[in-house]
Amino acid sequence: MISDIFRAVVELEDEQALELVQKALAEGLPAKEILEDGVLAGLREIGRLFQEQEYFLAELMMGAKLVEQCLGILDPHLPKAEGPKRGVVVIGAVKGDLHSIGYGLVAKQLELAGYEVHSVGIDVPAMTFIDKAREVNADIIGLSAFLVTTISNCQDVINYLKDMGLRDKFKVIIGGAETSQEVADRMGADGWAPNAVEAVKLCDRLLGYV
Repeated sequence: MISDIFRAVVELEDEQALELVQKALAEGLPAKEILEDGVLAGLREIGRLFQEQEYFLAELMMGAKLVEQCLGILDPHLPKAEGPKRGVVVIGAVKGDLHSIGYGLVAKQLELAGYEVHSVGIDVPAMTFIDKAREVNADIIGLSAFLVTTISNCQDVINYLKDMGLRDKFKVIIGGAETSQEVADRMGADGWAPNAVEAVKLCDRLLGYV
């Protein structure tokens, strides 16, 4: 069943994927297993195909939207994090970027891992990230840039933090279809993650949990 969900997600078979997710829940499979081993694994494979140029931006966006729909079904059944929070993350899409899908998945994975997450939405000015991070005493600022044309707006957040003497107060991570570790290094970000699962691992490393 999990492998069928994986295949349906990779092949962008929307109706089949959603039906299989519902069927898996009805048969008693754990929602977290369905999400991680079926749905998100499928999205990671779509990401690999995108990097290999076998899939293009349209397919990547279709896949992310399908995963978001699957998450809508699974969300009420996912276990809630217990114990003390691991950290506080402010996350959103930078100015000029109107895509919520990618960072929305990251936000959900972080919540499942025990993080307190504050989403600031899409098309967010640099100072809004900083103001929110100061307001909630965040540990990490997560910047999503889905398009090449908006990557420079991640740099704006880092530059403002430096100008305000706050660069050492917050860890800054980036992600998005056209970002990479090289891009993160070039702008002076603290890290980059290619997908939601790796984003959680990155946050854990930055805060010293691993």
